[in-house]
Amino acid sequence: MSSDSVVFQAVTFLLIFVFVVFLAYYVTAFINKKALNIYKGNNFDIIDHLNLGKDKNLYIIKVCNEYLLFSVTNNSIVYIKTLTADDVKMKDKNSSFKQSLNISLNNLKKLSMRNLGGNEHDTYKKN
Repeated sequence: MSSDSVVFQAVTFLLIFVFVVFLAYYVTAFINKKALNIYKGNNFDIIDHLNLGKDKNLYIIKVCNEYLLFSVTNNSIVYIKTLTADDVKMKDKNSSFKQSLNISLNNLKKLSMRNLGGNEHDTYKKN
């Protein structure tokens, strides 16, 4: 087997891997968007959810123009309080793939520097 065919196979496998990763990302994003729409109604929306343990959750629900905080367990649903719009921090639902990719690449650089020492082109400094 010649070195040209080995390099060609390596590049082909790398391209296939990158394609599969991008495809997985977009399929996951599509499924996530469909799953979020299940919890949306015309007059209410689940803004945030926090799992506190087995069968113990907190929910922030927007009903019309009010934000309500609920505690949910297996046995009960308890209204805690009404929140103001200033109390609620909204995630940017329109975050782009480019932003997500940049965050992932920066995290990978940091891990590389921390665990492998990085190289002279890396700008991340160890603390």
